[in-house]
Amino acid sequence: MSSPSTIEPAIASLAKTCEAIANGRYEDVEDLYNVITDESVPAAIRGLAETFSSMVVQVEAREFHSSQLIEDLSETRRQLEMAQAKLRKENAELKVRLDKFEVAYDEAEAQMEVEKVADTDYFRSLQSRAKSLRAKYKTSDS
Repeated sequence: MSSPSTIEPAIASLAKTCEAIANGRYEDVEDLYNVITDESVPAAIRGLAETFSSMVVQVEAREFHSSQLIEDLSETRRQLEMAQAKLRKENAELKVRLDKFEVAYDEAEAQMEVEKVADTDYFRSLQSRAKSLRAKYKTSDS
């Protein structure tokens, strides 16, 4: 049977280690392993230390996984912000190009309208009359 002199330090070590773990400090976990391997400590307390040790491993694994997720999310956010900035820039460039295209389109349409009018019999008739009037005034000035 274990003496109170071996039980009390083991329980104090467990309490200290559990408090450290609860505060996010895992440096004292080695103390759990010392309790687990100390044959002078009762089996029930060693079992309890082993259970705490297992919990620590699980907590550390969850914290590691959480920190990886946070890193991944931060990287994804950074990439999304870069993509958003790129899209804003592309949209601004496209708007400028569209504004220029609309001006070019209007000029092209105006040219087509002029060609349509110039290709009518009425316009040809007006041209012919203007030519004959110019010729008539030109000969009368001389």
